Amino acid sequence: MTLQEAQAERIEKEIRELSRFSAEGPGVTRLTYTPEHAAARETLIAAMKAAALSVREDALGNIIGRREGTDPELPAIAVGSHFDSVRNGGMFDGTAGVVCALEAARVLQENGYVNRHPLEFIAIVEEEGARFSSGMLGGRAIAGLVADRELDSLVDEDGVSVRQAATAFGLKPGELQAAARSAADMRAFIELHIEQGPLLEQEQIEIGVVTSIVGVRALRVAVKGRSDHAGTTPMHLRQDALVPAALMVREVNRFVNEIADGTVATVGHLTVAPGGGNQVPGEVDFTLDLRSPHEESLRALIDRISVMVGEVASQSGVAADVDEFFNLSPVQLAPTLVDAVREAASALEYTHRDISSGAGHDSMFIAQVTEVGMVFVPSRAGRSHVPEEWTDFDDLRKGTEVVLRVMKALDR
Repeated sequence: MTLQEAQAERIEKEIRELSRFSAEGPGVTRLTYTPEHAAARETLIAAMKAAALSVREDALGNIIGRREGTDPELPAIAVGSHFDSVRNGGMFDGTAGVVCALEAARVLQENGYVNRHPLEFIAIVEEEGARFSSGMLGGRAIAGLVADRELDSLVDEDGVSVRQAATAFGLKPGELQAAARSAADMRAFIELHIEQGPLLEQEQIEIGVVTSIVGVRALRVAVKGRSDHAGTTPMHLRQDALVPAALMVREVNRFVNEIADGTVATVGHLTVAPGGGNQVPGEVDFTLDLRSPHEESLRALIDRISVMVGEVASQSGVAADVDEFFNLSPVQLAPTLVDAVREAASALEYTHRDISSGAGHDSMFIAQVTEVGMVFVPSRAGRSHVPEEWTDFDDLRKGTEVVLRVMKALDR
C-alpha cells in the first residue's frame, strides 16, 4: 500500500466511524447537544489528543485542537469545518473537513514538522442550524457575532433554548465573549469542504479554489384569499389563494433565469390552508430562498419580486405580503489565500478551477475577523444533504494535501 492509499484509508475509516453517531433513520442525523453529538465529540477529542494536540472547547462547544509553535507571539493558523448535520443528510458534509484537518495534524506530527505559528484544528458546532434554526451559530461565535440574548431566543422544536441545551451538555454558554477570535490571535482560517454541487465532477477537476460565498436572502410570502366550498362556489366568485401563489412562484423562476449570473431561487416550503381536498384554499404561505454571488442581483431581484407579488395579488382579488426574514451578503474570500490555494494545487499538479460556493459556510462569518480560504473537492452527481451524498476518499486526500501546503506557506 502506498502512503497516499494509507492516508485515504485513514480518512475513510474516520469518516465512517463518525457516521455511526446518528439518530435513527436514513443517512446521518447528528444535531447539536444530542447523544449523537456527544459520541462524535468524544471521538474527535480522542483523535486530537492522539495527534499530540492540546484540546479545549469554547462556550458553545467548538472543539479546538492546538499545536503550539516556536514563536508564541504569532497568531494561530487554523483549519477545520463543522461536524453537525442536517436531518437525514450525508456523512461528508462538514465532517469531511474536520476529518481532513485531523489528517493534516497527524501528517505534521508524523513528519516532525516544526511550526512557527500555533496551528489549530477546529470542529465547529451548529453550522446547519438543524436543531435551533440558526445556521452557522458556532462560526458566528468564533467571529464574536452571537448576542447573549440569542442563547435564550433560539429554541428547538421542544422549546429548549441554546443556553439550556449547552448548559446541560456541560458547557458554559455564559462565557460567550471568550469564544470570539480576532486577527490578533488567528492569522487565517482554511476550510476544506465537499462542493455540494456538480461542477467539479462534470469538468473532471480535482480541486475547487473558492473565491466567494453567495449571499442569501430568505423571504416569506403570505397570500390571503377566502376559503369556500369546492363544489358550490362558482369559479368567477372565488378568491382562491393558491392560484396566484402558483403564478408568483412561476414568475420568480422566470426572473432568475433571465438574470443568468449564478443567482438561484428556491421555494422550499409551501403551506395551503385550510388544506382540505374539497375546500378552496383561503391562505397560502411560501418561502423563497434567494442566493447569488452578486449583491446587486439580490437587491434587484427582491425589488422585482415585491412589485410582482403586489400586481398578481391585485389582479387576482387577494391580498399578499412579502417579509424578508434573513439577509446575508455575499463574501469575497481573502485574495492572498485564494492565491495560496491556487499555488498549492498547481504545485501538486492537481487540476483546479475558481468556483463560487452556492452554500453558506462558517467561513463567511469567520472572514469578518481574519483571512479565510476554502478548498472544494468534488461531490458525486452534485448530491448533498441527502443520504446518497458521496465524495471519493482519494479526492479528500488530495484536498488535505492542498490544505497542508497552504498552512505551511502561511507558516513560513
